[in-house]
Amino acid sequence: MRTRSLVFVVLFAAATSLAAQNTRIRFTNEWRFEGQTSFLWLGVQRGYFQQEGLDVQIDAGTGSTAAIQRIHTGAYDIGLGDMSSLIEYYGNNPGEARVQMVYLVYDEAPLAYYALKKSGVKSIADLAGKSIASPTFDSLRKLFPVFARAARIDPASVSWVTVDPQLRTIAVMRGDAFACGGFFTVPLDFEARGVKRDELVELRVSDLGVRVYGNGLMVATKLVQENPKAVQGFVRALNRALRDMLAEPDAAIRALNQRDPLTEYKVERERLDLLRPAMLTARTRVTGLGFVDMKTLVEQIDYVSSSVQLKSKPSADQLFNARFLPPISERLPK
Repeated sequence: MRTRSLVFVVLFAAATSLAAQNTRIRFTNEWRFEGQTSFLWLGVQRGYFQQEGLDVQIDAGTGSTAAIQRIHTGAYDIGLGDMSSLIEYYGNNPGEARVQMVYLVYDEAPLAYYALKKSGVKSIADLAGKSIASPTFDSLRKLFPVFARAARIDPASVSWVTVDPQLRTIAVMRGDAFACGGFFTVPLDFEARGVKRDELVELRVSDLGVRVYGNGLMVATKLVQENPKAVQGFVRALNRALRDMLAEPDAAIRALNQRDPLTEYKVERERLDLLRPAMLTARTRVTGLGFVDMKTLVEQIDYVSSSVQLKSKPSADQLFNARFLPPISERLPK
């Protein structure tokens, strides 16, 4: 008995010592825990972050703007957020920006407008003179002037109905708005309220030939400067987890269900399936996951600066720091 107690004490001391050596990382998600971010829990389950010497605390979020603010104030070290929101943040905080993106998750922002098929709408051009339900912070609302010009309609011809994200589909169903915008997962919200997929029309922004990057990994500039090793390790772990999720979606959703038993496997698997093409594109199969083409980013900066009033126009180098990307051989999808 004494020998067993001694062994236990030694093992406990070793585990405590190892935990003490790990770097504590406070991570903010961009939204609730859903299928598209199940790679986080898959990475935790498989020990990828711990193998990098990181003790990661993962919290749910309330949107990209809030995630950026959390990192800016120092409440969190790392998080997920939208590139357009980050451009706006830099443009309105010249000289004091404290956040950088270091890894891109969505090679194509999964943005679309949705209307009932019975409305007769067939393209984004048909939204002229109509109303769209949207929260004020939504990229589809802020960047609408860019999309409208690409569709050759007057941006001012569209009126906006301000609603919470959870109520945008209800506004369309009640007739309070003609259409609503959101990620490719919006049809799931309609279906939950009795509207079938074939009763909807999906109007994708990418069909206009306008390409914008979506969510990516944002890091506090302070952490980049003071502990680049931790940033490198986090990016490496996240990259492994994302590759695994894209190759093994079932395993990723099971990891999510284990973390949050209230999530529904079927719903979250479908949510991931709808968003997976925005991460796993023809481009990422060549350039690797996480990569940002600076020319494309410069165009996106122009889109945002022409749609939202900014104090200054940020540069692509300020927004994206590529020094932490793993070698392309490690970033190619499985």
